[in-house]
Amino acid sequence: MPKKEKPEAAQASMNMEDTGSVGEIAETPTNPQPIPENITEDQANQRILDLRHQIEYHNYRYYILDDPEVTDAEFDALFRELKALETRFPELITPESPTQRVSVGGVVSEFPKVVHEVPMLSLSNVFSPEGLGEWNERALKYLDKRFDFEYTVEPKIDGLSVSLLYENGVLVRGATRGDGITGDDITPNLKTIKSIPWNLKYRDGSDDPIPTRLEVRGEVYMPISSFEKLNKELAEKGEKLFANPRNSAAGSLRQKDASITAKRPLNVFIYTLAQMDGGPDLKTQWEALKFFERLGFRVAPDIKLCQDLQTVSNAVQNWIDRRDKLDFEIDGSVIKINDFATEDRLGFVGRDPRWATAYKFPAREAVTRLLGITWTVRRTGTINPLAVLEPVSIGGTTVKSATLFNIDMIERLGLRINDPLLVKRAGDVIPNVVKVMDERRTGEETPIELPATCPSCGAPTTRRPDEDGTNDPKLYCTNDPYHCPFQMKDWIFFFSAVRGVDGMGERIAHRFYDEGFLKDYGDLYYLDREKLLALDRFGEKSTDKLLKQIEDSKQKPLDNLLMALGIPHVGVKSAEMLANHFHSLANLEAADVEAIASIKGMGRVAAQSIVEFFQNENNQAVLKKVKEAGVRTEDPIEEDGGPKPLAGKTFVLTGNLVNYGRKQAEELLKRRGATIGSSVSKNTDYVIAGAEAGSKLTKAQQLGINILDEDAFTRLLQD
Repeated sequence: MPKKEKPEAAQASMNMEDTGSVGEIAETPTNPQPIPENITEDQANQRILDLRHQIEYHNYRYYILDDPEVTDAEFDALFRELKALETRFPELITPESPTQRVSVGGVVSEFPKVVHEVPMLSLSNVFSPEGLGEWNERALKYLDKRFDFEYTVEPKIDGLSVSLLYENGVLVRGATRGDGITGDDITPNLKTIKSIPWNLKYRDGSDDPIPTRLEVRGEVYMPISSFEKLNKELAEKGEKLFANPRNSAAGSLRQKDASITAKRPLNVFIYTLAQMDGGPDLKTQWEALKFFERLGFRVAPDIKLCQDLQTVSNAVQNWIDRRDKLDFEIDGSVIKINDFATEDRLGFVGRDPRWATAYKFPAREAVTRLLGITWTVRRTGTINPLAVLEPVSIGGTTVKSATLFNIDMIERLGLRINDPLLVKRAGDVIPNVVKVMDERRTGEETPIELPATCPSCGAPTTRRPDEDGTNDPKLYCTNDPYHCPFQMKDWIFFFSAVRGVDGMGERIAHRFYDEGFLKDYGDLYYLDREKLLALDRFGEKSTDKLLKQIEDSKQKPLDNLLMALGIPHVGVKSAEMLANHFHSLANLEAADVEAIASIKGMGRVAAQSIVEFFQNENNQAVLKKVKEAGVRTEDPIEEDGGPKPLAGKTFVLTGNLVNYGRKQAEELLKRRGATIGSSVSKNTDYVIAGAEAGSKLTKAQQLGINILDEDAFTRLLQD
C-alpha cells in the first residue's frame, strides 16, 4: 500500500469515538509464510479465510481510518501469501476475495442505464453569510412557525457523485448520478476502489441486523497528491495529462475496462442515506453519518454538528481557511438541516431540497502581470484576445494565460502591457482577468494596440456595431472563411464536434488543414486512410475509429446537419424548427426569406441570414461535396395519426422541471403539434416555467404571455 502524503487531510474520524476493531489480528510477518508442500485443501481454506480477514481489517485501518497498524511490506506479505494459496487452490477463489478487486467485470462496450429509485437531485447555492441566512429564513417561513434547527456542515467534495446499493449487506450496484434521474451502472469500476466495502458488517463487532436493503450516496475523488503523481507518470510516458483531480476521477470511473480503473488511486466519501429497509431507526443526518462509519464506510473528516447559524458560518470559514492544506479538492460546504422529519416536511422546490444548500467558496485568485496579448480568429471571423500572463499558481495549477472575451473588455478594464492583474479561476477551472491592480502600477505599462490586419490571413480588420448601433465590442477579419485559414480550421472543428466526430479534436482539425487533407468541412468525408496512417501518432486503431465516426455521422438527422453548418443566427432550436418545417435541405435551399420568416418563432434576421448562406457560391460547392458523399439531407415525414391539439402554438421552456427532463417535455409538446421556441417574443403563446426560471420568465411577464407552472403543464398534456 502506498504511503499517505497528507494523513491529516485524509483523516476520516469526524472526531467521533473510535469504531473499534473487528477481532484479534495475529502478528504480521514481513515475508509471506511458505506454503507447505503437503498442505490439504481444508488447511488451505482455513488459512485463506484467516488471510482475507486480516487483509480486510488492515484495509479498513488504512483506507477508512487512515491509521495503519502494519507496514506496507507486512501488508504486501499477507497479500502475496493469499494470492499464492489461491493460485495453488483456484477452486477456493471467491468473488469477494481481496485479490479480485483488480479484475472484476472485465471490459464493457457500453454502460447499462440505471433509473434511480430516489432521484439524485441538485443543491441550491449560497455565496455569503447573508445568503445563508436567507436560505434559513425561507425554510422557517415554509414551516410557518419558528424552529430551532440543528445543522450538519460537511465539505463539498469536488468529485463524481455515485450511488451504492446493498442488498442483505452485499454491494449489488453502483451508479453515476447522470442527469439525476438516470445514471450509468459502473459497478465493476466502483468495486475496484478499496474504500468501498463489498460486504457490510459492523466494525464495532455488533451483531445488530444489517439492513436488508441500503442505498447510500457519496463522492468519488482522486487525492491531490495522487493526481500530481499520476500526471507526472503520464508526462513521462508522453501521454495526455488530466486537467484537474475531478476530471481524473471522472475519467477513471468511466473507463470501459475496470482493470484500468483499478490502477487509478481513487477514494470515496459517503454522505447521504437514500433509502434503507431494516437496520436502526435513524432520525438525523448526524446519526446516519455515524451509522455509515459503523458499517465501514468512509466519511469526510471533521463534519460539524451546529446549533445555530453563527456556528455554521464558523465551520464554513474553517473549511475555507484549510482548503489549500487538504489532500482533496473542495469547492464549498454543504449545510443540511439535521432532523429527517423536518427534511420530509420541507421537501423540495424544483430539483433542490429546501433542507440543504451548498455554500460555494470564492473562486481562487492570484495577482500576476500581463506580458502580452495573442489574437485568435474563430469561424465567425471574430478576432479574440488572449492574455499572456507571467506564470502564477492558482489553486495548485500554474496559470499562463486567461480569457479576455473581446476587445470591449480590454477597453473597459483599461488594460496595458505589464499591468498587474487580479486573475481568478472561474469555477476553479477557467482563468479570467478580474481587474487591473491600479495601485501596483509602476509607470512602465504600455498601451495595447489592436491588430489592424488579421493575424491569420492579413486582411484588414473592422469593428461592427451592435444592432442598436451603440457598441462595437468585437474585432472582425474582413475576409470570409474560405480565404482565412484560422476561420476555416475552426469551422472544420465546429462541424466535426456537432456531427459527433469526437476523434477530430481542435488540434487534429488544424493539423489536417495544414497537411492539406482538409480544405473545408466537406473534405471530412473524403479522408484517405493510407495518408492518415502515414502521419505520426496515427495508428490503425485510432484512424479506423475516426473514420467510423465520420461514416456514422452521415446518418444524423437534418437538424444536426443544419446546426453543424454554422449559419449565423441558427442555433439548436431554430435548426430543429427548420428541419420540422422543410424536411429536407433541398426544400430549405429553395425557400425565400418570406417562407422562412413565416415559421412561427423564426425571426426575419435569421431568415435573411439563411438565404444568404445558401446563395454563397463557396457554400454551395462544399454542400455539393457533402451530398455526393452520401450524407443524409432529409428527414422522413412521420405521421403518428394522433390528435394535434396544440398545433399552431409556440411554447418556450425555462427553468428546471421536477418530473420531466427538458427533451422529454419538448417531445411531449411536439407530439401534440406544438412548436418549441428558443426565446420569448410576442409570437410566443405559452412559457412553461420550472424552478430557477430566469430572464425568459421575466420577459414573458412583461409581454403578458401565458405562463404555466409544472402542474398546469401536466394538466395541459392530459387534456
